[in-house]
Amino acid sequence: MIVRPLLAAAVLTAIVLMAQWQVTSQAPPAEQGKATRPGYFLTGVDLEEFGVDGKLRIGLRSISATEDPASGLVRLSDVAVDYHSPTGRLWHLTANEAHVPPGGRTVEFEGDVRLAGEPGETTGVAELHTARLALDTLAEIADTRAPVELAIGAHRVRALGMRADLKAGTLRLESDVNGRFSP
Repeated sequence: MIVRPLLAAAVLTAIVLMAQWQVTSQAPPAEQGKATRPGYFLTGVDLEEFGVDGKLRIGLRSISATEDPASGLVRLSDVAVDYHSPTGRLWHLTANEAHVPPGGRTVEFEGDVRLAGEPGETTGVAELHTARLALDTLAEIADTRAPVELAIGAHRVRALGMRADLKAGTLRLESDVNGRFSP
């Protein structure tokens, strides 16, 4: 008579185990954190932005562009930018790399940054060299707090920091200005 209750208990245990196995095998997998959106990698980047008048405003070329999916930051390598001001002046900027945050209003350039253009009516072509430079694409302002060297013809001026209003064609050196003007 003891065999019947043991057999019933064994069958009941088997049913419970099978039911538990079925429930756990159909349960959704545990969440493994937030899914991240995929980033991208592009080569041979060539972007153009046009003004409200339909004329080319900014042209950007880069060897490659890589997006960090976590932050949305885009890294560009071997960058060249042509900025066409409303007054008809052309500014040409080159750098080893650039960083564009989400929204893209300000672009941070780093590594052998060169900005060349005509800041005034009679000064001729000016070329600025620095290690890093920020370009606000909406306000059309380029600035840096890093050491800069400005060359206009045979004249050389060094300073700590610079601000250029690309729309107005003005360039202002910030501090510790030291220059040499050769005839």
